[in-house]
This record gives sequence, structure tokens and C-alpha cells, in this order.
Amino acid sequence: MQPNIILMMTDHFRRDALGRSTPNLVALANRGTRFENAYCGSPLCGPSRVTVVTGLFPSQHGVSGNQAEPIRPELRDDTFMHHLQDAGYYTAMIGKHHYIDRYGLGIDSTQDTDEIKRYGFDHVFIVADDGENGHNDDEYTHYLRQKGLLETFRQALSKRDDPFKHPLEPDDTADGFIGTNGVRFIEQYDREQPFYLNLSFIGPHPPLWHPNPPAHDPAAMPAPIGAPDDPRTRERRAHYMDKCALIDGYIGRLVDTLEQRDMLENTVIVFTSDHGDNLGDYGIWDKRYFYELSVGVPFFMCGPGIPAQERMNGPRVSRSLVSHLDLYPTFLELAGASMPSSPPRAGRSILHAPAHRAIYAELATSAMIRTGNWKLVFDPEQGGVTYLFNLLVDPQEQQNLAGVAGYEHVTLDLVQRLLEHRIRLTQYTHIKEEQRLQRVRIGP
Repeated sequence: MQPNIILMMTDHFRRDALGRSTPNLVALANRGTRFENAYCGSPLCGPSRVTVVTGLFPSQHGVSGNQAEPIRPELRDDTFMHHLQDAGYYTAMIGKHHYIDRYGLGIDSTQDTDEIKRYGFDHVFIVADDGENGHNDDEYTHYLRQKGLLETFRQALSKRDDPFKHPLEPDDTADGFIGTNGVRFIEQYDREQPFYLNLSFIGPHPPLWHPNPPAHDPAAMPAPIGAPDDPRTRERRAHYMDKCALIDGYIGRLVDTLEQRDMLENTVIVFTSDHGDNLGDYGIWDKRYFYELSVGVPFFMCGPGIPAQERMNGPRVSRSLVSHLDLYPTFLELAGASMPSSPPRAGRSILHAPAHRAIYAELATSAMIRTGNWKLVFDPEQGGVTYLFNLLVDPQEQQNLAGVAGYEHVTLDLVQRLLEHRIRLTQYTHIKEEQRLQRVRIGP
């Protein structure tokens, strides 16, 4: 029996945000397998999300930044959602997509509904980022306008500090609106076919805001790594966690609704984020870096076929290296669909395939390789190897070993593996030329 599949996607959600503030997410993770070493394909919204749906790196699909051109038609027709449709699934997207960009003034993103359906969706319900909905329209602003709340929201947004006090009740925030509509989708689903739902929250993406009273005490927030501690950093971190907790509440409601409708036992749920957030660590308030807290993501799966416990009767935690590129083959295996033979994809089904020996990520001219102990970042525009960390002895990445004497061998090995990876995925040849050129084959 084909399971329902729900991909819960967030934006800027760090691995370490899963915890006491997110009890519903922790409870879900404990029903399945949580992956401690999960990575996005690119630490930036647009490239990361396109990587998820195509199973391809930015160097393959061509989206290397926000405000990029849409992917080529043949790739748009080859998303995993199209293959799920072919396997009999009803596919839906509620929330943020970021597959195309139309930044500007006075744009109504709901007019992009048919365009986004071409990525393989039967149902599309678009919500833009906070900030974008201050001067553009989407399903959320139409909802606020109908309730007479739009000007109240936009005035608070335009006059904001960061963080700022949100003027509306939780259900009337953008993430509350997304969560409520996700619950409504489950409540009203009446088709006999299985469904795939991408429930895509926009938080805890900036701008940061806080409820009244605030839910998290700034003094209780951890000090930043590799940067001076100050009250402003802790305040922003507290309100970041407020947004994470808000999302967690709606995920709890959705799970309750699945249970009430007897759907939970036949639904695979995946939770992750398009990337993390440095959140003041190393003095950075951004993603776009290959530090663990930016390129690393929270990631767990639960549902039929997903191991739920270790042998000692505790929650299952995997330390295997996994990537967002693994979602494509995993979803197709869950649906009983075959993987396309081309273009070449680096992802492996998490259900049965052997673990990766290395994980890769890309952004613009930079590329990262992460092995069991080591991480290297290479950027030809910045002189070659820019970062080298031994994550076993330096998990907080404060000792950059790039160019340090004594690490030449490990640097060379990682650079060679990075080069081999890129060539295998992006260069092609006809069999005649392969036979002439590759007279000695040394194996995979």
C-alpha cells in the first residue's frame, strides 16, 4: 500500500533548534529516525529548494542564487512530484516554494499558481516571505485584507525594528496561516489516491518578531560561537526560538488531525529546513556559509517502513551522512516508482541504499566536501581552499586548518575527491570516446 507523504519544510531552521521549545517535532522524531549529520545541497533558499525537487546540484540545475532564472523545462518536467503523479499521487504545495523569483512592487504571487503547478503539483497555495508580503500580495495578504487586518500588519512591518512586536494573533501570522491551511487540507482530503503534501513554512526566516508576552527569555539563550556576547544577539535568538515554537504548535495540530482521520499510521512524514542560520555565530547573521549551523539541517523521517527504535529501546538517531539530494530517490522508492536514468543524480534512497562516504554542497563558485571527520571548502574566486576543519576535534569550527603545515595530504585528498565528484556529475561522453580515452579503468 502506497503511503501518504508529507514533507514539512521550514526556512532558516537550525539543527540545534530542535529541543525543549519544539516538543511536537521531538515527539515526531522519536517515532522514526533522526539524522544528526544531514546537509542541504546549497545554503541558500532558491538553490536549496530547487535541489530538493530535482535531486540535482546547482551546478546541474543552474540555479545558483536567489533571483535566478527558472530551471529548464526538461528539468521542471522531471521533478519527483511529476513522478509521484505518474505513480498515482495527488500532489499539493502549501506555503513557500521559491522555485521562481518575481521580486518587485505590487506583484500578486497567486498569479504564479499555474506556473508552479508545472513543477508537478495538482494543488498550489502560495505564501511569500514576511517582508515580501509588505509590498506584494499572496494568499496570506488576501486573507488579511478580507479580515480587515492587512494595514495593521503592514504598518507594523514597515516600522519594525528587528525583532519587532507582531500585531496579530498566532493564527493570523503567516506561519499560523500556512499551518492552519495544512490542517484544513488534511481535514478535507477525500480522494481515494494517496497524497504528497509539501507544507512549507516561511519561518523562522527573518524578520524576527515576538509575541506578547515573549515566550523565550533572552538571558537563557546560548552565547554565540566565535563572536562577542551581547544582549542584542541573545534577544534576537530568543525571538528566533519564538518563531520555531510557533511552527511546532501547528505541526502538532496537523499530526493530531492525521490521527483523528486514521491517516497517521499510513503517512510518512519528513521534517527538514532549506538551510540553517548562523544566527550571530562567527559574527554572521545570514546563511550562505558552509559552517555546520548554516549548511547543516534538521532532518528526520517517521512513518511506515521507517525504523523507530534502537536496540536499547531508545529513539533512533543515525549518524550517517545524508543529503537533501537523498529525498528524490527516497520519495520515489516509497511510492514504488522507478528512478530516471538521466541526468546523473548523487542522491541515494535513505531506506535501503548504503551510506554516503562523503557529502557535497555548492553555492555560487564555492563547493564543500564533508567526510566522516573532515570538511573542506574550495572556492577558486577566493584562492582555492578557504576552509579545512577537523570536525572530530573541532566541532564548533573555530580552527581553520587551510594552508596550515602538516595538513597537505588530507587537503589534497579532499580536493581530488571534490574534483572527481564534480566531473562525474557534469561531464558526459559517448561510449566510443570513453573506450579510446579511458584505456585503464580503476573502478568507481
